[in-house]
Order: sequence, then C-alpha cells, then structure tokens
Amino acid sequence: MSRKMLLILMVAAASLAAGAASAQTTFLRHPLGIRAGVTSWDRISQFHFGVHSDWGELAPNLALVPGVEMGVGDDFTIVTFNGDLLYRSTELVSRPWEMYGGGSLSFNIVDGPGSGSTTDLGVSGIAGLNRYLSNGHTMLMEVRLGIIDSPDLKVTLGYSLF
Repeated sequence: MSRKMLLILMVAAASLAAGAASAQTTFLRHPLGIRAGVTSWDRISQFHFGVHSDWGELAPNLALVPGVEMGVGDDFTIVTFNGDLLYRSTELVSRPWEMYGGGSLSFNIVDGPGSGSTTDLGVSGIAGLNRYLSNGHTMLMEVRLGIIDSPDLKVTLGYSLF
C-alpha cells in the first residue's frame, strides 16, 4: 500500500472519530463502531475492515451512517469512504432486533499492481440486521450489492464500541 493511501485512511479515520466524539452529546445512538468482512469485485476477492459512525436520525427511522473501510487481497488495496443512508424498520421486527435497508454513495480508491491508483464514485444497495445487546452495544450483519462502480458484493459484521 502506498504512503499516500495510508495517509488518506488515517486522516479519514481521525476525522470520523473526532466528528463522532464532538457530536456524541447531541443525538448519536452508538457513535463509533468497527466492521470487517469479505469483498468480491470483478476478479478481486478481499478481506475488508474499517470503522463507521452512527450520526443519528435525520428523520423518523432514517439515519446517516458514514464510514471508511480498507480492503486487502489479490495484490490490490481498496479504500472506500461510505456515506450510508439507512431506513431502520420498526414494523417488521422488535427489539432487540432491528432490520435496515438503504443505499450508499461511496468514494473508492483502488491501488493495484501495474495499474496505479484509480478513483471511482460508486453507488450500493444495503440490507442489514442489528442486534442490540444487554451491555448497550450493537452487533450488525450487513450485505451490500454494488450498483455503479462499487464492489459487486460485500458481507460485513460489525460491533459498536461506544
């Protein structure tokens, strides 16, 4: 991975954490979480990991959850900045479970062998399931399907830290 990509990833993670910390006193549910999973994009298979921040509801059941992920494998490094807009269903399931769906506008930086670094603006569809735990944290399982210039499939598990 190039130093430029590592620097971009570190700045994004620090900005996300700072934004979550400063807004924690207002409307955040679980401001910061970690995530990891597998990615399939064309002929590339990867393991990805990253962080997300739940910025709370913009309207009833509609939440903004930005995040950053880094995928490694098959001699490629992919850094993705996600802007997820999620609808949390309160009709289909009840606590401690929560279903959600929505979309993501992402900025993807792909660094591969011999191809240099390329960037794409992508769109994905999202479906997921949250499980609220007795300790106040949340676990998630999520599936993303690429629509435009995004990974074909991402399966992710996550856990809120705060």
